[in-house]
Amino acid sequence: MKVALLVILILVLYAPLAYRDPYVTIPEQVEVRAGETAHIEVTIKHVQTTMWSLKVYADTDQIDSRFLERITIVQDEENPLTFDDEIPSGEEVKAVIEVEVLENSPAGEVRIPIIAAGAKGPCKKGCEPFLVQKSTILAIIRQDPRLALLLPESSFQAYPGENITVEVQLRNYSGVTAYIDSLEATPDKTLEILKPSAPSNVASGNTASVVITIITKDAAPGNYLVQIKLVYRDQIQNKFTESKTVYVTILEKNEPTPSTTPPVTVNPTPPASVNPHNEEEKYVYFMTGMVSGAGVLGVGVMVGLFLKKRRPAP
Repeated sequence: MKVALLVILILVLYAPLAYRDPYVTIPEQVEVRAGETAHIEVTIKHVQTTMWSLKVYADTDQIDSRFLERITIVQDEENPLTFDDEIPSGEEVKAVIEVEVLENSPAGEVRIPIIAAGAKGPCKKGCEPFLVQKSTILAIIRQDPRLALLLPESSFQAYPGENITVEVQLRNYSGVTAYIDSLEATPDKTLEILKPSAPSNVASGNTASVVITIITKDAAPGNYLVQIKLVYRDQIQNKFTESKTVYVTILEKNEPTPSTTPPVTVNPTPPASVNPHNEEEKYVYFMTGMVSGAGVLGVGVMVGLFLKKRRPAP
């Protein structure tokens, strides 16, 4: 019986050595945009006994050096979060690890190991040391620039030798600056293009206008295409493209055709002149006719009378 009591007493005395480690809770993943700071919240809680001399930090020795070039961890092993006071059983401790992400960091995921270390047990300053490691994924997100290439007018008509002016608008719909690599207009056939002068960048929410001049002096009548291509990038050289097409119609000039028929001169007919002698002649002819007619009639009457006298009586 005495032996059994002794064994129980020994177990009670060494019970603190059997306490399990504190509960450490961290998020599985934390998202952060490039250029911003991520906050990783760590919760430490011991339900069996007291905690002492608690330290919380991110272990950079376990992070690939190429990832460390794009992030800065404020609370690392050299600058941990410390809690020197006694932390009673059941009390939660919250520690926040800050990770600064460089603005030129590419998108990707980085595993961040979090260490919580200290002592546990009822002894002053702890009877037994503990070290708990958990990891979270830091997801770095980049907001790609969105630069729209807009043409207020895309169809044009002109005669050979006339220049065409095309307005191009570069509108940034995103929340980050877009950097212009090139803006080129490739003409079809015999059209020529004056090289446009594009801005170096377009800030978030802004619109830049660019003028492209198309020269048509050597172009024959017909339909032509001009391809406009925009290449822009974000801050870390990720490139994006946008393109549009301009439609050009060269018209044929309508010049007057010279006539091959010789000119014809039409002389107006002069009005007939009135000759007074002609009127007199007409009068004479009329009178002569009247006299001649009367003579013939008289002769006829006389012949008739003569014959009547000679006719025998019935």
